[in-house]
Order: sequence, then structure tokens, then C-alpha cells
Amino acid sequence: MVRFTALSWLVIFFAGCTVSGSGTIPPKALKDPKLLYEFGQKRLKKDYPEDARTVFAKVRSLYPLSQYAVLSELKIAETHRKEGNFITAATAYRDFEKDHPFHDAVTSGMTTWWIGYCNYRLGPGDFFLFPPAQQRDLAHTKAAYMIFQMFMGRYPQSPYLARVKKYYARTREMLVKHEFYAADFYQKKDKLKAVRNRMEFILTEYPDSPRVPEAAMILVNAYLRLEETKKAVDLCRKIIVHYPKRPQAAEAAKLLAKAESKLKAKP
Repeated sequence: MVRFTALSWLVIFFAGCTVSGSGTIPPKALKDPKLLYEFGQKRLKKDYPEDARTVFAKVRSLYPLSQYAVLSELKIAETHRKEGNFITAATAYRDFEKDHPFHDAVTSGMTTWWIGYCNYRLGPGDFFLFPPAQQRDLAHTKAAYMIFQMFMGRYPQSPYLARVKKYYARTREMLVKHEFYAADFYQKKDKLKAVRNRMEFILTEYPDSPRVPEAAMILVNAYLRLEETKKAVDLCRKIIVHYPKRPQAAEAAKLLAKAESKLKAKP
């Protein structure tokens, strides 16, 4: 029969408690979930996310029924985010939402915000990199945009709303820029139907973009060249009514006169 001395039990209890930087987890903290959680927070604030994750994992294993075990789940997600492991972080935040749907972090929109942010960071971003962002895969940017869009409808009173709006606009304009890039490519190849489809997509999917009048005018010209004159007339009128102070309104007025004359001339 194996006998354990008091020293043996202490060795087992404190095993795995070493962290980098300033040594080990204080023995006092190991006896109290609140103190242990706070120690993990200190390690995170000092930019030791891996250390912090070790501490938060210990909170969960030693005190699984404590409120700090739940809070530690959130903090573990944060440690992954701090390290730039955005897929792991987003997954952790998503799992937290499934396991704790009524927690303040969920009902306030906090976890949804971070899931959206992680997706944004997984995209190409808006830095000056090669190739340009509009030429690269925007699947994660699209996902982030949709999450932010959903957030604004679901959490209108959230304290995270301001930052969500900022990133919503940022992701939207990245997606709009991609559509313009594609349309320009097709324009150079004189593929007018493809140009039309891209601009119609902007007007339908991103109606709040400041570049909508610009897209509308490209679409008017595409309609005219494709002999879709009635559509050109209707769109010109909308541009004049909805964007009277934009330069595209004057341009639309000129094209409207020509398009209406063309319609009247038709048998």
C-alpha cells in the first residue's frame, strides 16, 4: 500500500503551479477561488496570457462550482485573443454563449462583440499590405459584418454598441470596396452584365454605405449600355431625390433627360 506523507500531499497540490515572470502561484491564492482568479487577472494585465490561462484553468479545476470558474472561462477566451489566436478565442466565446446564455457577458452583447472582432481580425484588415485587401479572401470580413449587423438589432442598449458601429462601418466599406474592385475588372473587359450585378449587389446589400450614389451612377451607365432604359430612368430619379447634395445628382439629372428622350423615341 502506498503511503502519502503531508509533504507528498503538498507536492501534489502545488504541482503545476509554477508560472513565468514572477515565480509561482501564491499558496494563499490556491486556497481561495477569488484570490486565485484575481492572480490570474494580474498575470493577464502584465501581459502574460499563457500564465493567466494556466491560473484560470486551475480556478476551473479546483473550484468548478464557483462563480469564478464561469468568469475564468471568459478570461481564457481573452488570453487566446491577446495572443492573436482569434479562431480559438471566437470558439471559446461561442461556447460560453451556448453554456451560459443568461450570463451578463452574453445578454450585454459582450461575447457577440468579441466574436465579431475576432472574425474581423482573421480577415485581411485595412492595412497597406500586398496584395490589397480588396483582392484577398473576405470570408471572415463578411462574417464579422453580419455579426455586427445582427448585434445592432439585438443589443441596441449595449455598452459595446459604439465600438460595434465603428467596426460595422469598417467591414462594410471593405466589402463595398471589393465590389467596386470586381466591377472595375469587368468594366475593363466590357462585361457589362457583371458590372451591373456588382453594383446592384451594393445597392441591395449595403444601402447605408456612403458610396451608394457612386455605385448607382455606375449602374445607370450600365443600364443604358445594356438597353435597360426604364431601369436607368427610375434609378436616376431615385438618385436625384435621395442624394440631392451629392455630385451624382447633377450627373443623374443630365442622364435622366437623355434616357427619357430615348424611352419616348421607342415605338
